[in-house]
Amino acid sequence: MSQRVVGCLLAALGMLVLPGAVLAQCQSCGGASACASGGCASGGCASGGCASASCAAPACAPTFITQTVYVPQMVKEKRTVSETICVPQQRTCTVTTYVSVPVTQTVQRCYTTMVQEMHTRNECYQVAVPVQRVIDQTYQVQIPVYHDVQRQYTVCVPVSTTKTEQYTVMVPHCETRQASRTVVQCVAVQEMRTQCVDRGHWEEREVPCSCGCSSCGCESGCASGGCASGGCGSCGGCAPAPTCCATTHVRTWVPNVVQEQVPCTVMKQQCVEQPYTYQVQVCTPEIRTRSYQVCSYAQEVRTATEKVCEYRCETRVNKVTVTECSYEQRTRAVPYTVCVPKTETRNEQVTTYECRAVPKTETYTVMVSQCVQKEIEVEVCHMVAQTVQVPCQPSCCQPSCCQSSCGCDCGRCHNHLRCRRSCGC
Repeated sequence: MSQRVVGCLLAALGMLVLPGAVLAQCQSCGGASACASGGCASGGCASGGCASASCAAPACAPTFITQTVYVPQMVKEKRTVSETICVPQQRTCTVTTYVSVPVTQTVQRCYTTMVQEMHTRNECYQVAVPVQRVIDQTYQVQIPVYHDVQRQYTVCVPVSTTKTEQYTVMVPHCETRQASRTVVQCVAVQEMRTQCVDRGHWEEREVPCSCGCSSCGCESGCASGGCASGGCGSCGGCAPAPTCCATTHVRTWVPNVVQEQVPCTVMKQQCVEQPYTYQVQVCTPEIRTRSYQVCSYAQEVRTATEKVCEYRCETRVNKVTVTECSYEQRTRAVPYTVCVPKTETRNEQVTTYECRAVPKTETYTVMVSQCVQKEIEVEVCHMVAQTVQVPCQPSCCQPSCCQSSCGCDCGRCHNHLRCRRSCGC
């Protein structure tokens, strides 16, 4: 919708700008009465266009013409569309559920328990008795002896150098590209729908009716005048002969259901290719130069004095107290517990569960789809005609502006489209 409005505005703007350009071109020609009288016909327009005082002195008076342009106008309209909605509906169904029912029973069970009994036994065990004594122990020690030694060693001395290299970097920049995409639009479409209509009519039908004479039983007496003499007895008298009828007329509606095609407006989706522009970040390779430090190592021999430690063995004697263990046999009484099994009987309540089927009525809700008609407001673009006044120079657009002939070589004036149409070029 927005693209259509922009296109209409550009078309209207072009119609307004075109007469202004024609006026400027006509004024640059210097179309005056002197040009029309023969001043320009002698070569003035061909040599540069009415530059002399005789042609350029009187200026062309601008005139206004009426033109009709179309201006877009957005109007809200009501349209009927079909919509499918879901309506909740309650339904009932019978399902079978299974229920666990507890059943309690008394069961006699035998079980075994362990009864503890205390006993005593004698056992022999060994005991380690510690005994200490002093002994002489010989050991060796390492005595360090230091002396100076001259030693040469090689070290790597770092040397820094500057080098230059070229490298490539990717420079990002934005680039505008054009592409097309698919846009889904809603279009109003006329469709025919089938609906049932009752085209019946009223009819007059004759049906039997109940009359008082038939129940009285004196129909013949009514005709002969017997009711006048009291022959009907307790019946209360009969009605006159013309009103004693057997049928009556009833107005009845006769239905006639027919199917008719009814036009309706529906909104359908339509895919349209729409051009658009987007920004893309593109990286362009660029060669640059940089300087960097390179570290190299040079070997250098140096001399250092080191202290060297040498060890000398020396034997020494030390008094050491040694603890030794001597084992003795001893006896002790140890109590212990023994578990003796004992069988007993007891009654227990055992509960078991039985699965039973139970019917159950459940109510559930389902969503039933229904098609309904509703009115919505949509914006529609209408092109409204509008009359405007546009300035124009009619004297420059006549065949007599330049030459007496067709005027196809009249210079700048011939560039105007209306001049070419008027002279047939």
